[in-house]
Amino acid sequence: MNKLQLKHRELKIISVIAASENISHAATVLGIAQANVSKYLADFESKVGLKVFDRTTRQLTLTPFGAALLPYINDMLDRNAQLNHFIADYKHEKRGRVTVYAPTGIIAYLSKQVIARIKDIGDISLSLKTSNLEPKAFYEGVEFPDDCDVLITYAHPKDESLVASFITKYAVTAFASQTYLEKHPLSRPEDLEHHSCILIDSMMIDDANIWRFNSAGSKEMRDYRVTGNYVCDNTLSALELARNHLGIVFAPNESVKNDLKAGTLVPCFSEQHEWWLDLVAIFRKREYQPWRVQYVLDEMLREIRNQLAQTQLLRPEQDSIIDN
Repeated sequence: MNKLQLKHRELKIISVIAASENISHAATVLGIAQANVSKYLADFESKVGLKVFDRTTRQLTLTPFGAALLPYINDMLDRNAQLNHFIADYKHEKRGRVTVYAPTGIIAYLSKQVIARIKDIGDISLSLKTSNLEPKAFYEGVEFPDDCDVLITYAHPKDESLVASFITKYAVTAFASQTYLEKHPLSRPEDLEHHSCILIDSMMIDDANIWRFNSAGSKEMRDYRVTGNYVCDNTLSALELARNHLGIVFAPNESVKNDLKAGTLVPCFSEQHEWWLDLVAIFRKREYQPWRVQYVLDEMLREIRNQLAQTQLLRPEQDSIIDN
C-alpha cells in the first residue's frame, strides 16, 4: 500500500475551511484564489478516497470522517508551528507570537508610548491582553496566565519560580473635582470614610476598598476602608467619573497630570499622603524563555526605563509615567 504524502498547505486549507464553513471565506483568510482552495480540497479528498466535507449551496459541513480527522490535522499544524518556532528561536530569528498581559492603563500606555518604538520587530506577532488584578493579588501575589509570556503589573508573582524585574515605584493618592470638594470638603485620609469614593473592582473587599496612605512626612502606612456608589474595573473609567463630580478617585499621580493642569481634578489633601507601589515585569527564567520573548521583553523594558530616565522618574519622590 502506498504511503500518503500529505502536504502542509492541504492540511492548513482543510483546517481553515472547517473553521469558516465556507470556501470563499477560507480563501480570503488564506489569501489565495477560491479556485485554488477548491482544487486543494478536491485533490486531498481524491488522495485519501474519502469526503471531508458535505457541500450545500451556502456552506460546508464536516462529514463523520472529516470530524474525526480534524483534531489530527490541527495537532499536526500545531506541532509544525512549534517546530518552526523552536528553529526560529534557536537561530535568533524574529518569528512567532509573544503575548504581553497588563492592566488596562498599562496596556494603553504600552500601545501609545512603547510598542511603536521597538526597533526591527521582524515577523514577531505581538499580542496585547488586558489582565486587571484580582483583589487578593496585592496580598497573595498575582497569577500568571497560561498563555502569557510577559506580565507587567503592580503585584509580585504568586509563583516563586517566576522572575519579577522591578521597573519603578509610583505614587497613588486621592483626587476629586474642585466642585465635589467645595460641596464635600476633607483635609486628611481619615475623612475619606465619610465620603463617596469611586471604587476599583480589583481592590474590593466586602463591598469596600482599602486605600493605603502614609502619614505625611513619614513612612508609616495606614489602611482606610472606603465605600461609594460606583465601582470600575480600571482607573481610566474611575477618573472619568471623578471628572464629573461623582466622588473621590484613588489614582497614580501621573495619570492625572493633565487634569491637574486643566483644573478638572485636584488633590484631596494639602499635605502629601500617598501610597507607593512597585511596577514589575514578570516572566519565566531566561533558560525557559524563547528568544523572541526575551527580545521583546528587553526592548520594552529598555524603552520604558529610557522614558523614566528622561523624565527623571526613577527616584521614589517623583511621579510615574504608568497609569493604573
